[in-house]
Amino acid sequence: MGKYLNAEVYKAIHRKTYTLGALAVILGCIAAFFAMMKGLGGPGATFGFFVSVLCMLFSAGLYFSLLGCDIVFSDQYKNNTLKNEVSFGLPRARIYLGKLSCSIILSVIFCLVIVVFYLALAWFLFPVGSEGLNGQELPTLGRALALAFPLWLGGLGLFQMLLFLMRGSTSATVIYVLLVSGLGTILRLLGMAIPRIYEATAFLQTLLLQTPFEQMPMEMDVPHAWAVGMGWFLVSTAVGLITFRKREIS
Repeated sequence: MGKYLNAEVYKAIHRKTYTLGALAVILGCIAAFFAMMKGLGGPGATFGFFVSVLCMLFSAGLYFSLLGCDIVFSDQYKNNTLKNEVSFGLPRARIYLGKLSCSIILSVIFCLVIVVFYLALAWFLFPVGSEGLNGQELPTLGRALALAFPLWLGGLGLFQMLLFLMRGSTSATVIYVLLVSGLGTILRLLGMAIPRIYEATAFLQTLLLQTPFEQMPMEMDVPHAWAVGMGWFLVSTAVGLITFRKREIS
C-alpha cells in the first residue's frame, strides 16, 4: 500500500500544469480579494474581521473536494490507467484506498497553503484594530477548522465514490454538486408540501454535509459535524469499494 500511495502522490505532484495551475488560480483570487478590500478601506477591515470571513468561507471546501479528487483521478478512464492497474493484478481495495488517501493528502496540502496565505495577507495588509486581538479570533478559527475538516473528508469520500461509479468526471461532478447544494432545498420543499413527512425531512436535513456550515457562526456543533462527515466518508467509501470490486473495467 505504501509504495502504491507514493506512486499516486508522485503522479499528482508531477501534474504541474493542473496541480500548480489550480492552486495559483485560487491564490490569485485571494490576492485580488484583498487588493480590492485594501482599496475600499473602512474601519471594519481588521485582521479579526477577515478571520471571521474565512470561517464563513469554509463551506466552499466542499467544492474544493472536487479539485483534490479530480487531480488524482482525472483521465483514468480516458487513458485506461485504471484498467491497466486492474489488469496488472493490483488489489482493487489498494487501488481505491490509494487514490482516496492521495486525494486527502493533496487536499490537506492545498488547504494549509490557502489558509496560511489568506491569514498572512490579512495580517500584513490590515491592522488588528485599536483594541488588538480580543483572544477569540484564533480559537474561533481553530474550532471552525475542527468542524469543517470531517465534512471535507465526507465530501472527498462521496466524490471519489461517484468518480469510480460514473466512468467520467463530468457526470460525477454534476451529481456531487446537486447532492451538496440541492438536496437540502429538495427536502425542505418536500417537508412544506407534505406536512406529514415534515419531521422525517427535517431529520434528514441534519445529516447533510452542508447543514453544520449553515449553523455558523451562531453555533458550531463540532461533534455533530464529525458524526455527519465521517458518516458520509465511511458509507461512501464502503459503497465505492464494494461496487468497484464487482464491476468490470473497460
